[in-house]
Amino acid sequence: MNYLDFENVLSIPRIGRYKSVCGGDEQKSLELYLLNVELSKDFYALLGLFEIALRNAVNKHYKEVFSDEDWIINQERKGFFPPERKNISAEYSKLAITNSYTHGKLIAALTFGVWTEMFSTHCFGRGGRTLLKIFPNRPKGVNQKIIHKELKEIKTFRNKLAHHEPICFVENKISCEYAENILEKTLKYFAFLGVPENVLCKFNKTESNLQKLKAFN
Repeated sequence: MNYLDFENVLSIPRIGRYKSVCGGDEQKSLELYLLNVELSKDFYALLGLFEIALRNAVNKHYKEVFSDEDWIINQERKGFFPPERKNISAEYSKLAITNSYTHGKLIAALTFGVWTEMFSTHCFGRGGRTLLKIFPNRPKGVNQKIIHKELKEIKTFRNKLAHHEPICFVENKISCEYAENILEKTLKYFAFLGVPENVLCKFNKTESNLQKLKAFN
């Protein structure tokens, strides 16, 4: 691999971060960059499944709570979300203006951030403080505040993937600590949701590349 070719495509600041943690070794920095890409792909698939599982559970719960098949836009208009949350009405308008609106399309269009904010103090209260029921395997002591905090951590990690940021080092040191921490949290919430292991194992392909990162030197 030609380092300068990658540098020209990726930019000096981006690839330079990898070069720095690799002690200036250009070949190693490229290998680490590509390993980060592969690990990011693994996580993106897993977190994509998690987002779908979470939003479907929330959607099913609130359809029943509000006895409303179109609950999210109706509750949004009643102040379910704080004023700064404009994502829902904006997505609704995009669909409505083309006469293609359905509840399912709106649900699919909303960001992961919308679903994590369902556990904010404001939204949790507006939903009657009932949303923890979507986690049938949640242990006692894991409350709304803990869940909101940890889901936001998962969301932040996912946003790093979306922006092609490194998940393979911590504080300028090659490390799988950050990735493993998020993996542990994600698998924990899959378990809380009751997602079957035989479904999850089809999407969790992180182990091989995590081991490669551990062995990287």
